[in-house]
Amino acid sequence: MTVFLPSSLPGTAPRMDMHEISRVRAAAGHARRALPGPLGELAERELAAYADLGCRGDCDALIPRLVRQVLALSVSAPP
Repeated sequence: MTVFLPSSLPGTAPRMDMHEISRVRAAAGHARRALPGPLGELAERELAAYADLGCRGDCDALIPRLVRQVLALSVSAPP
C-alpha cells in the first residue's frame, strides 16, 4: 500500500522555504502600515493567506510581485 503525504501528492505545488514565508508575512504587516484604509487591509489579508498556504507559485505571479512592491513602499508619518 502506498501512502501519500500531502506534499508528495501528484500535482501538489512546491512549498515555500521558511525565509520566503517570513518575507511574505513581513510584506503583509508592512502593507497595513504603508497603505492606509481598505487597500492596505486587503493586501495584508491576501499576503497573510498566501503565507499560511505556503505553496510557491510562479516567480512572475501576482503575489510575489505584490510582495516586492509592498516592501519597496515607505511608511509616511501620521499627520
